Amino acid sequence: MNIVDIKNRIKSIEDTAKITKAMQLISVAKMNKALIKYENNRPYFKMIKHTVASIIGRRQISHPYIDKREGERTAFIVIASDKGMAGDFNAQIFNLAYSHIQRAKEVYVFTIGMMARDFFVSKGINIDIEFLHTTQNPTMSDAAKITYDILELYEKNLFDKIYVVYTEKTSVVKQYPNIMQLLPISINGDDDIAQKELFDGGFDFEPDEKSVLDVLITEYLTGVLYSTLIQSVAAEHFKRMTTMRQATENALEMVADLKVKYNRARQENITTGILEIINGAFFSAN
Repeated sequence: MNIVDIKNRIKSIEDTAKITKAMQLISVAKMNKALIKYENNRPYFKMIKHTVASIIGRRQISHPYIDKREGERTAFIVIASDKGMAGDFNAQIFNLAYSHIQRAKEVYVFTIGMMARDFFVSKGINIDIEFLHTTQNPTMSDAAKITYDILELYEKNLFDKIYVVYTEKTSVVKQYPNIMQLLPISINGDDDIAQKELFDGGFDFEPDEKSVLDVLITEYLTGVLYSTLIQSVAAEHFKRMTTMRQATENALEMVADLKVKYNRARQENITTGILEIINGAFFSAN
């Protein structure tokens, strides 16, 4: 490349670095916003979870959302993103979901996010329900709508188990793909619930335990789904943040290398020009 080509290349890469840097900052802001929403709602849903666990633990209560079904019809809710450029965020979710789907006998697939839809279409897997444009800024109403749609199908006895595949975010920097059983509800052995925090046998539920459970279970499932949506969104933006940061660093390294080449080419042109002047003066004198 000549000097003009190198100079144009430097400008192009610097412009790209500005874009990736801006995307990095945007992802940081969106990740923090999602984490704040999650933390603000966490105490409420944690209390609902403890209440449901306390009622279930007090006695054997029969409920359509708790009773186990013997069939093998399994539904998977796969939460991915609407956009790419987030490193291996989507790939990790797809690998986990696809491995479980291949082992299931009768499968129903619900996708949340355009990337999840495109992945299963490319694999030739039929998508039963797709929820698009939900992962950009998930709200409680989004989670409630998805929950009600799923519960309506579950009550019609269309499948026996429902799993949600999402990215669990355990801290700001730690996250991993996870699969969790949504229905039938099983709270036994849940690490988030300490036995000492459950309500003891002297706690009264009005008008009765089953009536309270009927109301709270829907709230509980909505909270669980909302939690998976928010965690997935925060994890997506974290991955995009790190990917854009790496892209910016790589771009700046390329600019630094090109500037070295530019200076060398410029020095070579100056040297060549000086030699031509000297040679011209020498031949003119002779």
